[in-house]
Amino acid sequence: MHHVMLDHFAAGSTAVHRLDPAAKMAAAVGMILATVLVGRDHFWPLLGPAVALAAYHAVGRIPLRYAAKRLVVVSPFALAILALFPFFEPGRPVWTMAVGTWAVEVTDAGLARAGHVLLKFLLCAWTTLLLLATTRFQDLLQGLARLRVPRVFVAQLAFLYRYLWVLVDETMHLRMARAARDGGLGPWRMRFWSRAGIIGVLFVRTFDRAERIYWAMVARGFDGTRHGGQALHATDTSPVRAGDVLFTIGALVLSAGVILGDRLAYG
Repeated sequence: MHHVMLDHFAAGSTAVHRLDPAAKMAAAVGMILATVLVGRDHFWPLLGPAVALAAYHAVGRIPLRYAAKRLVVVSPFALAILALFPFFEPGRPVWTMAVGTWAVEVTDAGLARAGHVLLKFLLCAWTTLLLLATTRFQDLLQGLARLRVPRVFVAQLAFLYRYLWVLVDETMHLRMARAARDGGLGPWRMRFWSRAGIIGVLFVRTFDRAERIYWAMVARGFDGTRHGGQALHATDTSPVRAGDVLFTIGALVLSAGVILGDRLAYG
């Protein structure tokens, strides 16, 4: 089966691909915090993170279509919430529609608020996307270990990533089996119960697989170390390069500058 991996372009050889994973994660966290902490309806301070991400994107040679498709995939969750701001945020009405005895108004403050939150969401999602697109997942785990993240959390992420694709494979097999039996035809009620049955069977199989894997690991004395003696939480012992330090410092200085500039400009 073919799955679109999160780190599809992480095998590149550009300057940002060669950066230390811990440095990239520290920079990403700083950029996300700076974006989130920008004051309400303050657009200009967000220009700094946007330019920095655009430069990183260009250096990393990540296809625009690849990034845009994944941003579109996660956007509906934010848009479902942002759609309410124009109607409930107090402000000057810019559009009014009568619905029976009610008057529905869209305000300028609501539109500005929705646009500001949407821009923040896109910048944070873009930051995460670029981190995953330029860093192999295993390297991310090593970076987390280097940043002294608890070993239990690192191990859980490793197993989640490994068995997520097993779960996707199981789902695709069930869907193919259902399509082979009814071809996607029949009354909607029958198709609904068919899909509900797939979810139930998938849950049972997932629970059973997880239990069998757990007992197999216990029987082999698993203690956080993979077969062959390589620890899931082992810290990368390669020396920190000057370029990694400069990149991290530059990203953190930019993040601090965005927050400080926002406070000075808007009080």
